[in-house]
Amino acid sequence: MVTSNMKVNKKLLPVKGHYFLFNAGTAPLVPYLSTYARQLGFSSATVGLIYTILPIFGLVAKPLFGVIADRFRIQKSIFILFQIVTIVSFGAIYLIPESDSLATVGISCSSGLSYLQSRYLEEKMIDSDKLDKLGKENGTAACQMTCDMTSPKMWQTICEHWHIPQYCYSATDSINYTAYVASSTVRDNCAYIVANNVSLEGQFYTPRCNIGSDYVDINEPCNLQCDNAALSGVIGSRTANMTCGNQTLNYKLCVNDTSLEKMPANVSSKCEAHCNLDSTTPWRLMEICDGWYADDAESCQPKTRQGQALPSELSFTGYVELETVTNVSSYIYVRLKNVAIPNGDSESVHYPYCASHELFQTSCKINCNNAQLNELFQAATESLNTGSQYTGQFWMFFVLMVLSWVGMAVVVTFADAICFNILGAKVSQYGKQRLWGSVGWGIFSLLTGALIDVFSEGEYKNYTVAFVLMFVFMLGDVIVSCFIKIESTKMSVSILADVGTLLSSLPTVIFFLWTIAVGLCTGLLWSFLFWHLEDISKQNGSGSEYDKTLQGLVSAIQTFGGEIPFMFVSGFILKRLGHINMMTLVLFAFGVRFILYSLLSNAWWVLPIEMFQGITFGMFYPTMASYAKVVSPPGTETTVQGLTGAIFEGVGTSLGSFIGGLLYDQYGSWKTFLWFGIGSLVFCVVHAVVQCLVKDRTAGTPQGGYMSIIRYEQPGDMVCIMEDHLEGREMQLR
Repeated sequence: MVTSNMKVNKKLLPVKGHYFLFNAGTAPLVPYLSTYARQLGFSSATVGLIYTILPIFGLVAKPLFGVIADRFRIQKSIFILFQIVTIVSFGAIYLIPESDSLATVGISCSSGLSYLQSRYLEEKMIDSDKLDKLGKENGTAACQMTCDMTSPKMWQTICEHWHIPQYCYSATDSINYTAYVASSTVRDNCAYIVANNVSLEGQFYTPRCNIGSDYVDINEPCNLQCDNAALSGVIGSRTANMTCGNQTLNYKLCVNDTSLEKMPANVSSKCEAHCNLDSTTPWRLMEICDGWYADDAESCQPKTRQGQALPSELSFTGYVELETVTNVSSYIYVRLKNVAIPNGDSESVHYPYCASHELFQTSCKINCNNAQLNELFQAATESLNTGSQYTGQFWMFFVLMVLSWVGMAVVVTFADAICFNILGAKVSQYGKQRLWGSVGWGIFSLLTGALIDVFSEGEYKNYTVAFVLMFVFMLGDVIVSCFIKIESTKMSVSILADVGTLLSSLPTVIFFLWTIAVGLCTGLLWSFLFWHLEDISKQNGSGSEYDKTLQGLVSAIQTFGGEIPFMFVSGFILKRLGHINMMTLVLFAFGVRFILYSLLSNAWWVLPIEMFQGITFGMFYPTMASYAKVVSPPGTETTVQGLTGAIFEGVGTSLGSFIGGLLYDQYGSWKTFLWFGIGSLVFCVVHAVVQCLVKDRTAGTPQGGYMSIIRYEQPGDMVCIMEDHLEGREMQLR
């Protein structure tokens, strides 16, 4: 019978549960927030700036709350409080209203067809590669559009050419004005009475008409009361129809008797006109108002059949043909194939024919389900926009990101400190606890990516499922964390003095510089790896309908193929290699990983590269956390963990995001990852050389030995532990 010596440490079960639930709760959002920001319309430079500033808040929050927790011994209370802060801030991001800074387009008319039109400040600003790729696509894109309709003439196109009947009625069935008659002619038993001026509502207008081939003869009956006796005698009680002659208002009076013989040829008369309008014939009134340029007159304002004013905006879904996208000078055009207008619980489909560009001069807010088309329109809008880029949407997103980032930063730091507190002297067991976080991350980042693609159509992604999963698991984390029991710890008499003494150690300073170097690489990875994969998909034309699935697979392989196995054996590896050698290896792995990214031509080939995550995070994080634990003076554990995490994120990842964003914006993702990869390899060599120099300065070091860890045995008493892995012995240097 085999006796098992395996025992379950019940004190560590809630810690494992926290790592799993916290990472399962953040995995649905954190990997996708940069692409979510891209969908909101933020540029790579803006996203890089946001991810540069966020770690700075972590830089302040981690040591600050670490000091508070160590001083007042309230680690658990702060730990749970910031879990709640993370839930609330992440959830609020979902509630950010739609951006009011959507791209703006016009609608242009050519040969009876409608085109979306967008102008750039300069022709050279047009992304020709993106334009060419769109031109090779055969599909359509659905664009949500809201157009300004404050000019009455635009309703004529909507009614007469788009054939949308609910906008074809007017409550006005007549119009009254004063016509100033200048002459008249008689031919074919009809008199043509010419007016050279009119007065409508006290304002004088030139009565032009029949402007362009798209205007039809108005032909509405009018009663005329003229002050010229001869003219009034001829007209009598008859009605004269409004018509056009030489693009000027005429009144056509036809009779079957000889009364027209008395019509004076040269006549000057003031006539009060009352003209009836046929409300079943759309927009005869508007043709009058357009010809006279009297759109501002109250009589010319469009109204519904019930007498209500027509809306100032028209919202609809426009379907555009991607293969028709082209540019002419500084303009880009794409054909508007058809539109869907909301009509109660359904939609009615219409074809946007047009007669002339002058009839539909408007600007429309637009958001399409094709990311590249959106970016073309957005870039055009931004090129003409002289206002501030920092909109209300930006500030809401930024503030909530800061709160969520601070919440996560504090929770991660305190979780590690609590875990080491419970582990006590078994520091090497940390990786076996932390790997449960990777399990949660791997499962739900993959699941979330697949679900986002399932619930989305085309390139426009629906992130609702990500926010739901975040809330469920983070709430479970709060509940589980309440069962964590923290052992009482020694309290440092002077926390700041002890930490200050720690910073005077050269090996510790080198450790912090290494942490910054790794943070630089991690910042680029966190902020722009998924952007890079999306760019690769667009470049090779493989489509983006499975972008989130691929990104979920990336996270899954990072965790299950990399982080989890390496974290499980991290204690053993660190005992064999030591912290210093592992630090050098992490930088080398980042260099190779980034150079491989720069060589990708198919996004799916990223999957085998993600095995490097085992070293660049699976070994990095236990190395960093355990090193910080060992060097911590008693009573400063949370403070030092917070300081280390702050240096990693607040300095390292912040600079990585900032520099990466600038390079990405100027040179693209391929060159950015290449240069970061080369830089990482340079740092690797420098780190190895510096560690050799530090080792050589230590007299009496055993053959084959090197510095592995540094710790305090008494407050203020630094003991360097030199491990000789060939002879298995230690050497203490005070």
